[in-house]
Parts: sequence; C-alpha cells; structure tokens
Amino acid sequence: MSRYAQSDVVKIVIYVVATLLLGAALAPFIYNGGMGIAEVTYGKDTNGLVEWLGAAARRSKDNFPRFFDRSVLFSALVLLGPLIAWLRLGRGKPPAGGWQTSVPEEAAGMPGQRLEKNRRGPLDFLVGFLIAAGLLLISGWVLAKAGFFVWRDAEVSARGVPNLVVSDIAWSSILRRSLITACMVAVIEEWLFRGMLLGIFLRAMRPAWAIVGLSLLFAAVHFLDPPSGAKVPDPEAYDAGFVLLRQILHHFVEPQALIGRFLTIFAVGVVLAVARWRTASLWMPVGLHAGWIFAYQLYKGATWPVLKMPEWARMLVGTTLVEGLVPLGLAVVTALLVVAWTPRKPEGPGHG
Repeated sequence: MSRYAQSDVVKIVIYVVATLLLGAALAPFIYNGGMGIAEVTYGKDTNGLVEWLGAAARRSKDNFPRFFDRSVLFSALVLLGPLIAWLRLGRGKPPAGGWQTSVPEEAAGMPGQRLEKNRRGPLDFLVGFLIAAGLLLISGWVLAKAGFFVWRDAEVSARGVPNLVVSDIAWSSILRRSLITACMVAVIEEWLFRGMLLGIFLRAMRPAWAIVGLSLLFAAVHFLDPPSGAKVPDPEAYDAGFVLLRQILHHFVEPQALIGRFLTIFAVGVVLAVARWRTASLWMPVGLHAGWIFAYQLYKGATWPVLKMPEWARMLVGTTLVEGLVPLGLAVVTALLVVAWTPRKPEGPGHG
C-alpha cells in the first residue's frame, strides 16, 4: 500500500474530527444568531429568506441539537475546500471514459476504480429507489400491524395502545418534503462518500477493505446525531456544543445503540459502496440512498413509535425504521437484490 494513499485516509479521518470540533465550537454562536433573527423578524414583514430563517429559528428555540446539526454541516462545507486542497485532488487529467474525482498518480497504491459513464444509469437509479423505499415501507406497514408504530390519525395502535397525540396526516406536505430531502441528501452524501472518499479508499487498500473502512466511517458520522431528548442547560454558553458532543459520544458505549443503530447504518453503507463498486457509477447508490431517506421521512411523518414496548422488542425495532435487527435484516436483503440486479464488475485497468 502506498504511503501517500495511507496518508490520504488519515487526512479524511482528521477532517471528520476537525468538522465535529469546529461544529461544536460554532453551535452556540449559530444558535444566538438564529435567536437574534427570530426576534428581529417576529411580527414584521421582511425579506422572504430572512423571514423564513426567523420562523425556522423560532420553531427550534428549544431544540439546540438542531442548531448543532446545522453547525456541523456548515463546518463540513467550510472545511471541504481545505480538505480537497490537502488531498491535492483535481490536478490530474481525468482518463477517458467518464467523470472522476482525480487522485494524483503518485498517490495510487492500488489501481482503484474510476467512476464511468453508465448507459443504464437512470434505470439503476429507479430500481435502487424502488428496492430501498419499497422494502422499508412494506416493513413499516407490517410493523404498524404488529403494534410497534401507530398511525398519527389513529385512536389506538394495532395492539390497543392508546395514541396520546392524535393528529391528521398531511400526506401531500409529507410527500413533498420527503422527496425533496431524499434527493438533496442522497446526491450530496453519495458524491462525498461513494464518489470522492471511496475513490480515495480504493487507492489505499483492496476493495473489500476499502468498502468496510469507508462504511465504518459512514456509520460513525451518522451515529453522531444528537440522541433523542438531548438537552443542553444553557445553549448560549460558549461550551454548549461540547456539552452536547459529550452526550453524543456517550452513544458509543451503549450496547443497544451500537447493535440497534450503528450496525444498521454500517450495513447500509456497505450496500451503497457495493452498488458503486459493481456499477462503477453513482446512479444506483443515489437511488438506494434517496429511496431509504424518502421512506424513512414519509413513515416518520405519518406514524408515532409505540413507546411502551418490552426490551426484546426494542432490539428488533427501535423508535424509527433504521434502528434494530429488523432494519439490519432488510439491509442484507437489499444487498442481495443489488448484487442480483447489477452485472459482474468488469475486470481490467482501472477496476483493480
């Protein structure tokens, strides 16, 4: 393995750590700024964008974790430019056959795999979307029938547990919001993780290790979401972001959280990476990712989790469709369908 390629992987890990630290440091300032905009725009007609920001800040006044999320995302975007410059990407001439995130030749320890033009890309996207969304929504319907979730407009769950917050389901709004979120997040994350980062990992190690290594990083990043019900005593304090970060990191020592969520996200990362590897394209990973997010957001907006469940049941399914052994099993089934749909990886230069 080339020492240049090894150092690139280390740089990526440093980038993730730096993003978290910068995000934690900026979170209270972003919170204070949001509250300032909320106060200035309250009851006034202002610029549309500013008014929208003020309304969003008012809705999130008691939800500091949301500001933390936005702060980390902002930090990731700010540090992405320095990361690309540090990795010295974009200086090489892309080879014929399609777009790639180019890596300097001296950094190539393994042949790697470039992204190529995929003539059946739109079909791969559609198949990936239908597989991911279809399986997740079918499982959600079954879980609602089994009493793990209750429809928001239902008086009781399928097992007779009362719904304490009965409300209408705004299907048109949920569908629109879920689809927009799914497409935006899927494109951005797949370009970053399976487009750029997997390409770098494939230069540093053999495909199987590259897929596993990047999927562990992918799971760790997504496992850093603020835990449900996380609270910060003083969100305006300079160390508020670090207080929340400590609560987030505590997740890594909770066995149920590791088994119920981390392993599922890791399996999802493996499926996406395998789809990218077998097709040498981002069409199918983007479709799969968008399908999962769409189904997750849609189901979340239409149901409540039934909270009073025995411990063994929570190991099977958590409070969302991405937690527990059942979603983990779905990821395995999705992987088998992806392998069955995609052709065998072509051998030869550039596909080592």
